[in-house]
Amino acid sequence: MLKNYIKIASRNLIKNKSYTVINILGLAVGMACCLVIGLYIQEELSFDTFHENVNRITAIGNESGFFGSSLITPYPLADALVQEIPEVENAVRLLSPRGFLLSKEGQDFIEVENGQYTSNAFFDIFSFNLLSGNEDNALSIPNRIVLSEPAAEQLFGSENPVGQSLFWQRRDTLTTLQVSGIIENQPRNSSIEYGALISMNTLSENRRSPDSWGGSSFYTFALLQTPEAFSSIEDQLQAVVETHYAPNDEGEYSHQFFSLPLTEYHLSENTDDPGFTGNRAYIYLFGSIALFILIIACVNYINLATARATLRAKEVGVRKVLGAMKKQITAQFIGESIILSIGAYIIGCGVTILVLPFFNQLFGTSLEWQQSSDFMLWMILVAVGIGIVAGFYPSIYLSRFSPSSVLRSQKTGTGSGTFLRKTLVVAQFSIALVLIIGSLVVYKQLQFAQTKDLGFDGEQVVVVDLPNNDAWIHRNVIRNNITGLAGVNEISMTSGSPGKFNVRSSDKPSSFSKEAQVNDNAGNIVMAPVDVDYNFLDLLDIQILEGRSFSKEMISDVEQAVIINKKTADLLGWKVQEAVGKPFNKNGDVGEVIGVTENFHISSLHEEIEGVSLTLHDPTLTYGAGSILVKLAPDRISEMMDEIENEVKAYAPNTPFNYEFLDDRFDEMYRTEQRFSNVVALFTLIAIVIACLGLYGLAAFSSERRIKEIGIRKVLGASVANIITLLSKDFLKLVVLGFLISIPIAWYTMNQWLSDFAYRIEIGAGFFVTAGAIAILIAILTVSWQSIKAATANPVESLRSE
Repeated sequence: MLKNYIKIASRNLIKNKSYTVINILGLAVGMACCLVIGLYIQEELSFDTFHENVNRITAIGNESGFFGSSLITPYPLADALVQEIPEVENAVRLLSPRGFLLSKEGQDFIEVENGQYTSNAFFDIFSFNLLSGNEDNALSIPNRIVLSEPAAEQLFGSENPVGQSLFWQRRDTLTTLQVSGIIENQPRNSSIEYGALISMNTLSENRRSPDSWGGSSFYTFALLQTPEAFSSIEDQLQAVVETHYAPNDEGEYSHQFFSLPLTEYHLSENTDDPGFTGNRAYIYLFGSIALFILIIACVNYINLATARATLRAKEVGVRKVLGAMKKQITAQFIGESIILSIGAYIIGCGVTILVLPFFNQLFGTSLEWQQSSDFMLWMILVAVGIGIVAGFYPSIYLSRFSPSSVLRSQKTGTGSGTFLRKTLVVAQFSIALVLIIGSLVVYKQLQFAQTKDLGFDGEQVVVVDLPNNDAWIHRNVIRNNITGLAGVNEISMTSGSPGKFNVRSSDKPSSFSKEAQVNDNAGNIVMAPVDVDYNFLDLLDIQILEGRSFSKEMISDVEQAVIINKKTADLLGWKVQEAVGKPFNKNGDVGEVIGVTENFHISSLHEEIEGVSLTLHDPTLTYGAGSILVKLAPDRISEMMDEIENEVKAYAPNTPFNYEFLDDRFDEMYRTEQRFSNVVALFTLIAIVIACLGLYGLAAFSSERRIKEIGIRKVLGASVANIITLLSKDFLKLVVLGFLISIPIAWYTMNQWLSDFAYRIEIGAGFFVTAGAIAILIAILTVSWQSIKAATANPVESLRSE
């Protein structure tokens, strides 16, 4: 019996080639989308699951003041967890030092990414293995370093590095480290990244006392005694807060610690991974899009199967007369659907393998085709499930036919199939139109972000890092030498530049100025302080609204002058005109506001414009951190970069030369949005193609069913235009209805996405009109081919048998 079912199903699929191709092609593309997105979701959900104790590891977060929730905690917290919370078995802290430059004696320094301070507890808590060295003491004493495999190979080649010495260059010091081990490279799905590990007790003695609970710079992880301890850890963390912090006048604490299980770490809002990784919203979004595309493909199958029902009505009638049971007929049609679905799955697997490199490039991921038996079995079950779901309604619909009715007149006796087909076409185009509108909105928001006036001119401005303390000490010499180069229009020294104002100050308004006109009870305000020189505002063409810029003729400017932006004046309750001359805190001393600039963006459009205070570099300081801004002539950029590199390397030899163009920096901020725009556009195109395949199939069937009616109409004088209108209008009505349904869904969805931007476009009627016009045009083009073919056919051929 089963063999007979398979044989009949195969014959039917081969006999109706166009029907089979449309369904297999649509399902294959839909399944390929699901496979690729499934690999992406599997990768995202698999992060950190390789740790042996993953169900007992938690990260400790910190809820503090204005800065809100983060995973940065004080140094003493790790020890306090072990000593004060019985449920904590062990704890470890991590700290990422800036500027991780390593070198063997006599070699150039190389930059190692993701260097970490930590301790031996790192190996007790996480399942990272040492390939050489002793886990018990690899990081137990100062000036010990464990290298990752890539870093060891880069520094020592095939030589065994254990026991050998390295030079570690930080901005103001050169430290000798001894290699105590080689650690395996972290798995791709690890939230904890490292290029090298340095013993925690190597921390400089000049650093703020690590025993202080006042600062927060460390990532803290704890290993719990049992997985059940997660339920009580929050209360225990509150007890730690109350032990080590004093409440304010209202009885509130400045810090509030919380627990974040390692299984949730990667997808937490407190982590900031690039691109589409580490964001739960993208899992839901792309998963939904893949599901929608698969639904559209399944809708095609259901539509075409029910539309062709009358062509198989006699087959059903004959089977019933010969004794076939309803469940046997149902099984026959579901079997056909499963065969078609498995065929589509096999093709979809091939498509997935082919497009995966393109997907990785588009998404910024590194997914691989999983060939494990469990994965393959799971996906085959999904394919069979899709076949059952897609074929269930058509099988029930076809098995209901009465043999006496269909053998006598070929009528099915029900209009439910027509209603269902119309409903599903509406659903298809509603989904496709939501994607079209979404694609348009994302594109326009990205265009807005890239063209908005940021309040400064970053064209042809390159930001060059001063890589060590020696370069900083000679910053004025470097500046003068670069200034003399042909092709340099302007130059400025600064501790921060737009896009990298890394320091923020949070305090009461009165702490910034004793004449602030905002009550301290309103809460802290946040400002970005930065040291600049006399050329900073001119180089970036930042406009002064009131007062003046820094002046070399005003000797007091170095010690007292402060320039603020309009946002800072607003935060302190000042009008722009009255801000000049107000006292302002300058490094603990009383300074004076000499000018107010127009607002300018120092971060992406996701963030509100922030308050900024500018002060002059203290020329007497022999240490610091900073960079050079150089405005270049547009015709000599390439050669100029070589000359600038030579000038910097004269005082920072053997160190990497790092630079970045300011406009590229801001473009990089929207790299994820750019990828998102491309991804949405791609999925929109796929959804439209699949929907059009179904519409084409229905149009072909409709033309076939009405061929005699069309012949009669032509004999009676109907024109080709009349026939095309007749065959197209019903489908266009469905597309218009789908368009009306899509409007509120798309409006709500895209407003939710835009809410992540502080500066955004408005979703006007133009988006919906454009999307509707695109959908209608596509539908007309899809249906027209079949309509024209039917309208131009010779009526004699269709009416001959009459």
